[in-house]
Amino acid sequence: MSQNDMPYFRLTINLMVLALAGQAQAETANQEEFPPLVQAFFGSLMLEDQSGDWKDINGEDVDVSFPSSLPSGGIEAEYTYHVGDLFKWGFNSGGSIGWKNSDTRISGTIGGDGANIRFELDNSLFLGELHLGGFVRGYIGPNVSLYAAAGPMIMYGQHRVEKEELMSASGKNEIAIEDDKASSFALGLYGRTGIDYQYNSGQHVGLSVRYMAAEMDFDDTVGNLDIRGPQFVLTYTQML
Repeated sequence: MSQNDMPYFRLTINLMVLALAGQAQAETANQEEFPPLVQAFFGSLMLEDQSGDWKDINGEDVDVSFPSSLPSGGIEAEYTYHVGDLFKWGFNSGGSIGWKNSDTRISGTIGGDGANIRFELDNSLFLGELHLGGFVRGYIGPNVSLYAAAGPMIMYGQHRVEKEELMSASGKNEIAIEDDKASSFALGLYGRTGIDYQYNSGQHVGLSVRYMAAEMDFDDTVGNLDIRGPQFVLTYTQML
């Protein structure tokens, strides 16, 4: 490089440094203007009734009626990637847990005699999940926003059954269900949509409807079940 080229080289380096510094400042300003949102929620998960294949109950599949509602709650985080005039979108991560101990109604056949029998089992169901997806949030006023998100999730479930002795309708067959539990991991999908109202700077309250779907394998108890259903929750959102 000649000495005549040195001023141009230095000028180019200085311009690149200024450009990179300006970009860094713009990104920092964007992060400061649109920091992450963290949302806590609590409500009820309404599981859909399913058919299981309990190995202790011979004959056709058993029908499982879940508790009317499963108390659950969790947390969400929204990380903004792009900001428009009326909306923004980015990445959504979070998780939730739900648990209930109650009687679950079961109907099926025992002993393969073709007779249908209905009974209740004292059992507990625990569900926990983590998810990662995308979100979009639009503003319909200075204090009101609508949002939607969806993506994959991983779910852990545990089903525990207390000791029971069951007799078929004909009285010829009897089975004993010992204290037992089964757990399962599964991949599934989640989605959520809701509305937020900003009552104070960076603080929101709102309503949300969520949906989860995953197939769990409780092989030591009720068998394969599709854990799916809507979740209705109240939300509190804080800007960090």
